[in-house]
Amino acid sequence: MNEKTIFIFEAEEGMILSRDVVLPDGHLILSAGTPLSYEIIERISNFHVLEIMVEIEPDKSNDLIPNTVPTYFANVRKSESFKKFSVKYRCNISTIKNNLNKIITSSTLIDTDVLLKEATSLLADSKNSLHLFDMLHSMRELDDITFVHSVNVALISATIGEWLGCDKEEQDILTLCGLLHDIGKLLIPEEILMKPGKLTSIEFDVIKTHVSLGYNQIKDKGLDNRITEACLLHHERCDGSGYPFGIKGDKIPFAAKIVSIADVYDAMTSNRVYRGSICPFEVIRIMEADAFNQFDPQYLLPFLNHVISTYLHNDVKLSNGLVGEVILINRDDLSRPTVKCNNEFIDLSKHHEINVEAIL
Repeated sequence: MNEKTIFIFEAEEGMILSRDVVLPDGHLILSAGTPLSYEIIERISNFHVLEIMVEIEPDKSNDLIPNTVPTYFANVRKSESFKKFSVKYRCNISTIKNNLNKIITSSTLIDTDVLLKEATSLLADSKNSLHLFDMLHSMRELDDITFVHSVNVALISATIGEWLGCDKEEQDILTLCGLLHDIGKLLIPEEILMKPGKLTSIEFDVIKTHVSLGYNQIKDKGLDNRITEACLLHHERCDGSGYPFGIKGDKIPFAAKIVSIADVYDAMTSNRVYRGSICPFEVIRIMEADAFNQFDPQYLLPFLNHVISTYLHNDVKLSNGLVGEVILINRDDLSRPTVKCNNEFIDLSKHHEINVEAIL
């Protein structure tokens, strides 16, 4: 049997599950061999399951997910601004990688000034927050996933802090939180961390230990408590569904809430060994749906409103095959903008049968 991992929003009626659909806690939702109907697809989506495995015919294994869709912001990658950013970004990734590895192998106190230097230089070189996101959206092909992700989360966290009116000291703290939030993953076996297929429940439990492993690595190395708390608690969720403690709402510190938003957004919009990147408009839809349960709306909603603006005037491919320009963001339905296709204006908030399939 041939099979393929697809996003749940790509599922179609008549497809057949090739693997059980199981939640991280081991709860079985559906068994392998189940034919998909619209009701079943909706049920899976309601459990916030993003990917499923489906059966495919051998000669159609490369047709299920088109490979012809252009990557993010091809025009941005041609600009001199991006070329300069790319060179500096790659250099800084290398330096930050060395610094994080030294933290793991050394018992000395952490020099936060050294850690901040590389990340803040990227922030300083960005014309504004929208320019920064243009650059990050175009830097998706690097291999050092943990280090690239840590830098991205640091930059996004600091930018969220700026959008929320945090002062420079708080923005620096958020930058350090982002840089160190996943340091525990450096102690997770690579065969689990880089596994191309679905994790078993045992493997997922191992992955979850990265928060405590990271916390234990940095808790006695002279850091601000906000940083160590963010490292330990960035997978907690306001409805109590997170880990490691399942704490809720106001018990989750501010910095951990900010890092959790940046962490999820960057992870979902980036390529992974087991899947491609998810269309940012779909990511916005998923996060917006969670605004009043998993995330703190007073932080998430300003983030979504700002980040969605980075896609204004970009070309997108719609699920009906048309290509057009995003000309208006619908503030009451952020993931469904108005798109100009030739001389036709399509308001996706009024056409729920059509979605943004990809940013071109």
